[in-house]
Amino acid sequence: MNFPNWQPGRWTDASGNPLVRGFGQLQNQGVMGDPQVLTPGQFDQQWHLFFHGFYDETFTPFFHHLVSDDGFGWQLYDRQQWDVNPLSIFRDGNKWIVYYSAALRREPGAVEKYGCVNMLRARVSEDLIHWSEDIDILTPSLPWELEHDPEQPDCIQARNPCMIKLPDGRYRLYYSAGTIKLHDCGYEEPKYIGFAESDSPLGPFVKHPEPILAPDAKILHRKTGAGAIKVFSFQGQFLALYNAITLDHAGASRSAICLLLSEDGIVWHEAPYNPVISPGGDGWKKTLVYQLDLVRFADELRIYYNARNDTVNGREQIGCSILKCDDIVEKMWG
Repeated sequence: MNFPNWQPGRWTDASGNPLVRGFGQLQNQGVMGDPQVLTPGQFDQQWHLFFHGFYDETFTPFFHHLVSDDGFGWQLYDRQQWDVNPLSIFRDGNKWIVYYSAALRREPGAVEKYGCVNMLRARVSEDLIHWSEDIDILTPSLPWELEHDPEQPDCIQARNPCMIKLPDGRYRLYYSAGTIKLHDCGYEEPKYIGFAESDSPLGPFVKHPEPILAPDAKILHRKTGAGAIKVFSFQGQFLALYNAITLDHAGASRSAICLLLSEDGIVWHEAPYNPVISPGGDGWKKTLVYQLDLVRFADELRIYYNARNDTVNGREQIGCSILKCDDIVEKMWG
């Protein structure tokens, strides 16, 4: 595979990291997560940032929309209380679709109805302000999707969506399912990554029967879980960034951003220099580096991602790492 020259030592942190800190409301266990970014010209001439977040131990989730003149200094433009967990943004013609993990515990009777605590839903907009009602997209049902820690028998999830449009016009939805418990953090993370396909961006979707990424004892950064994935086009190939999950030498939970390449978007190959962005230091990304978006602007690539400064009592905030290069990476939108 012809991997790009994206070795970890070439990426530099944005000087203002973390760029999104929670508007003075973020407490321990609060999360600003899964950033999705539009660059100037993709919608209007501003930068746009979308993410899910909650501020305190009530875990009340919000869908956030921020704007910026440079992609570094962000202002809150809109915030709506949706029962939203990890998300992704997709453009299909003149429509914008947000796919997201729906937190069903907050919806009376939904866990019993759907047989899970997280499923995938979507909302549609033409102006990125007014969004449609929920549209059910996918629930976990396959054996690997139903895996969970024995101590959490009700923790069945489908989550972390990523939609792409294939060259043949079909739509492919990558997602995470199955969970593993991070005991030092007190919560669960995805064990597997799979996909489903449809002729429409809103389904119905036909699932690929087996996961395409799973824990692997031979891959040090992916010994525990596959995490979640975002997929792009690069030099006629599929390029992905995903946050693999492992335990370090002391048994502490860790997550890092890693790079994959594929000819078909199904069989993936690890970059020889993985991980690309790892946790470390004593600051905002001390323990775990999570989900992301990758954009090109001018002469640089930027990875926006959320990271955690501690385990059980940590806060998750959003920052950016930058690589100066000429590589062209594109979102696989409709």
